[in-house]
Amino acid sequence: MYNWHENIEIIYAVSGSGALICDGERIALEAGDIAVINANRLHGFVAKEEPMHYYYLIIDRSFYIANHFDSNAYAFEEKLTDLDIARLIEEFGNIWTNEKAPMRVQRLRCIALDIATRLCLKYGHYEDTPRMESQATKCIKQAIGYMRAEGHRDISLDDISSFINMSKYYFAREFRRITGYSFVEYLNIIRCEKARNLLLQEDIPIGEVGKRCGFSNQSYFSRVFGEYAGTTPSKYRRNKKEKSGAATEDFFEN
Repeated sequence: MYNWHENIEIIYAVSGSGALICDGERIALEAGDIAVINANRLHGFVAKEEPMHYYYLIIDRSFYIANHFDSNAYAFEEKLTDLDIARLIEEFGNIWTNEKAPMRVQRLRCIALDIATRLCLKYGHYEDTPRMESQATKCIKQAIGYMRAEGHRDISLDDISSFINMSKYYFAREFRRITGYSFVEYLNIIRCEKARNLLLQEDIPIGEVGKRCGFSNQSYFSRVFGEYAGTTPSKYRRNKKEKSGAATEDFFEN
């Protein structure tokens, strides 16, 4: 799934490999790499066939501002290798998972501030004027917002291109270039994400879940859901019920 927000995101790859797609640019990641996603960049993650294990840290912009600097005023290098920052990220993760760690909140705040200041000092470039994004990226963001809001109903390429005031042929080409998906593929991902949540409500029949998510019939819903989740809606619901006591949550792999 692609998203964007004003917070800085940091990914530290521990093992395996994958890639980030940021505003249409592909950033390959291998074990030991650290990726920094700048504020408001449209981004998504693509994993290779082998599993990739990584730490994922989002530092809220308000945390920076509370400590007298603004993360949105910096343009960070998008890929780096830094053993000190990697060590801090691992330490943050270890403390985060230990709810009984002494001075837990205070230590987490100190580490987060240490990571943030190191990024700004070593890998950040201060900018006096806001970064500009392309008109195509702005339109793709609008289109994704529209798809998330209206994906439960029957929407077409014509509907979206009209909404963002762009030629449907140009939109289709730019959407695939920037996200790596066709319009239909991405719409189905959004619908399957919504279906995944609805399936946990056991009082809703499978067919009704599909209808609420915008699928025309149950067989089509089952086939598409299987492509993205690797299992049928009914099996997904049953497996989640059996694992209801687990503390972790499954996510679709792009």
